[in-house]
Amino acid sequence: MRAALISLAGQPRDARGEPLRIAGKTLARRQLEFALAAGCERIVALGDGALPEAIALAHLAERGGARFRAIRDSQGLLAAVRADDALVVLAPGLLPDSSAAPGWLEGPAILVAPADAAVAAGFERIDLERAWAGALVLPGNLVERLAELAPDSEPAPALLRIALQAKVKQVPMPAGILTDGAWSMARSDDSGPLERQWLARNLPVTSRWSLSGSAAQALVKPLELHRRASDGSPLAITAATSVLLAAAAAIALLGWGPVGFGVLAVAVVSAACVDILGALNVAPFGKHGASQARWLPIAVDAALVACGAGAIAGEWPDRLFAPLVLVGLLRTVRWPSGAPATALLGDRAVLAALLAVAAAFGMAKPAIMLAALLLIGLQLADSRAPRG
Repeated sequence: MRAALISLAGQPRDARGEPLRIAGKTLARRQLEFALAAGCERIVALGDGALPEAIALAHLAERGGARFRAIRDSQGLLAAVRADDALVVLAPGLLPDSSAAPGWLEGPAILVAPADAAVAAGFERIDLERAWAGALVLPGNLVERLAELAPDSEPAPALLRIALQAKVKQVPMPAGILTDGAWSMARSDDSGPLERQWLARNLPVTSRWSLSGSAAQALVKPLELHRRASDGSPLAITAATSVLLAAAAAIALLGWGPVGFGVLAVAVVSAACVDILGALNVAPFGKHGASQARWLPIAVDAALVACGAGAIAGEWPDRLFAPLVLVGLLRTVRWPSGAPATALLGDRAVLAALLAVAAAFGMAKPAIMLAALLLIGLQLADSRAPRG
């Protein structure tokens, strides 16, 4: 079984004495996510298990399918790790932020980096040429050598020395991994640069033609929404999006179609913010898709149908037919990749804004029908295009 040692007491703190956070998550939590991605089934936390941060970490570990145990000193590790286990040791302050990183610790290994760059970045020197990169994995039988040391010795440095004496294989870090910030050692005074680098690496890639996605990304940093991503899609933003969608539908159905479509465009950008924060919550080791708000795209399309029906005069079958056809095409057409028209028509915020203008001139139904025809035309054009 694989276990991971994470220090709670040794992590850097901010000016208020609170655990340092990167994009809303403590370093201990980010190390926990790395350990789970590296296949660890048991988490051993060095520190007071009654502290709120330890309790929160325990809940997260159990939610990830791992067992959690808090120890007060290095001697407690002897009871927590068996001889046939493998122990992953993470240095306090390490910020692992490369999705490829779990594969570097497949077997007994000490991650090392060139000393000049690594020591300057805060890593511990091993010899003249190499520094410890803050992570290692060693057999559980080597952990037993901690019994020879004083109980108050720091486990991570002690285990590094034990691994070096046992000649555990040293694995060089990939070139450039320290310079691009994907593997770094945090200090109490440098969370700002680390957080900016983390965001630059982990913000979802958005097509330049996805205007709602670009608008949402432009809002994430200045509004510091990324610092709320640690609990998934923030409830306040999700609730606000829900209210906007309901308001858009109600306003349109009451006869103010242009206003309803305008509110819907704002709601789509808000929903894109929720999606971005859901992706940031699981980055870089998790898989996006476990957002609390997977129902939002369906709610957006339902509001689009309601706004369309509210902006069209006549009997209900006539009012619903064109919007339903449009939404059906939006959800079922196989999109030609990379086409600007595809991205713009598929962007519900852009579509809502265009329909708001059309509705202001009493042309909502023709505009909806034209959008549906354009979608069909794009599909036909793509089906006739030569395949490479």
